[in-house]
This record gives sequence, C-alpha cells and structure tokens, in this order.
Amino acid sequence: MLMLTATPAWSQGRVVQRHRASEPEGQLLAFYSATMVFSPLGEVASGRRWSVGVEGSWLPALSESQRQPGIDKPETTNLSPILPRPRVALRTSRAVLEASWVPPIAIGDARANLWGVAASRTLATWRGVRLSPRLSAVAGRVEGAITCNAATTADGGRDLATYYAAVCHGHDSNDWFEPRIVAGEVMGTRTWRGGRGEWWLAAGGRVDRSRFDIGVLRADGTRDGDHPVLALHDTRPHISAGARLALSSRLTTAGEWFYAPGSVATVRAFVAVTGAGR
Repeated sequence: MLMLTATPAWSQGRVVQRHRASEPEGQLLAFYSATMVFSPLGEVASGRRWSVGVEGSWLPALSESQRQPGIDKPETTNLSPILPRPRVALRTSRAVLEASWVPPIAIGDARANLWGVAASRTLATWRGVRLSPRLSAVAGRVEGAITCNAATTADGGRDLATYYAAVCHGHDSNDWFEPRIVAGEVMGTRTWRGGRGEWWLAAGGRVDRSRFDIGVLRADGTRDGDHPVLALHDTRPHISAGARLALSSRLTTAGEWFYAPGSVATVRAFVAVTGAGR
C-alpha cells in the first residue's frame, strides 16, 4: 500500500489534479486502469500445484468523443489492442498465490512495465461451490505519446497542428500512465466435466489511485513542468466470470469476461503449463 500511494520525486512540485471516475478526466483514467485489474483468470486450477502461463486481455478501442476528457482535442490512447501478461501461480496448504510481471517491452505504440500480485484462500464450500476471498494489487507504468502525437496530428486538421507546434513544442510527448490498484473480491468456484475443468464467478471492488503524468517535452528533451498530473481517486465495483479446462495432463486453458460498470467490458484468454498437485 505504501508503494501504491507514495509520491515519486519527479512529481513533487507539480500540480496534481484529483478526479472521480464520474468526471471526464477520471472516466478515461478509470477505463484504462480497469483493463489492468489482476483478475482470477490465471489462478491455478484445483488439483494442480503450480502453473506458468500467459494471459491476453483485449483493450477495446475508444471513439474520438470518448478520448476527449473535457477538452476538444482527442487524446491518442488507442495505442495497443491487447495487453499480454505473463502469470505464475502456486497452490500451498493455506492459500493460492499469484504473481505477474509485464517487462518493459513495446506493445503496439506503448511500452508497459507492470506487476501484479494476488492471494486467495477457500474458506467454505456451499452446495459444491468453493467460496474464496481474494486480494490483488497492480502497479507500474505504461508510456506512450498520448498528449502529443505526430501521427494523430497529421490527420487532425489545422487546429491540432497549431496545438502540436505551440503546446507540444513540435515533439511527441512521453506520457506516463501509472495504474495503482488494490482490489478485493469473493470468488465462487465449482468443478465441471468430471473434474477436468471449473467455472467461477467473482464480485468485488477496487481502490483506484491511478495517475497520468502529462509528459510534454521541451525542445531540449526535458519534461514541461507547466502541465499537471491527473490522479484518479475513487472506489469502483467489478465482476468477472470464466471457465478453465485441462486440455491434457500439463496444459490448461481459460477464458474470462470482466466487467467494470461505467468503465469497461472486456474478455481475457489464458494458456498455461501446470504441475501436478500432491
């Protein structure tokens, strides 16, 4: 929690504008932070001890009007259609532990460096459904030319060209979107297909303190401190539902529908190599 709420040295002295998800600026922040929630998709299946796999999350493209957070200029946010996320999970005698790290690699026109952790534990079984509370956290950074983008400017007409020359100093920006999410949910899981698979339903919410650092660059390449940092301060609900299926003794696949009301509805897929339980 301290890591998620600490103020980095580079942002000290900058104007920080706090927004709720109901505001135009906060709505755009909430959309992208919701797509990065560390949901139960990759949790190791029952009867298995560990899993190592890759998740792929669809990032829906936003329309021009949705990319205008209270201003006439559309932000260039549709930088990648998918978020690949490597995941590992370990089942112990007490809990299921999960971790993920997206290394600093280019994904489309964005560069992500994200980590996530989660822990869950079955506390009760009701009519064959295992009930498990789950806690997760996500932090990191996604970089891209969102505020100032030459390709978008070329298709935007005279006004956008003037903005790019005067406000952007004729350079693409180096913007930082930093998700800071702590989430909790209750999962209901039940086996199917004779134990070869299981389905789950999870409902909960998240405390969202994600930030967007407007990275307009001056002619000398330094960041223009006259632009603010936009911060999301809100608590939002979400639900997810999905299923896992063992394709073989070592290979498992899964799919999930994730919905954050007012922010995003998306789908995720997962494939993993698993190890036998003891």
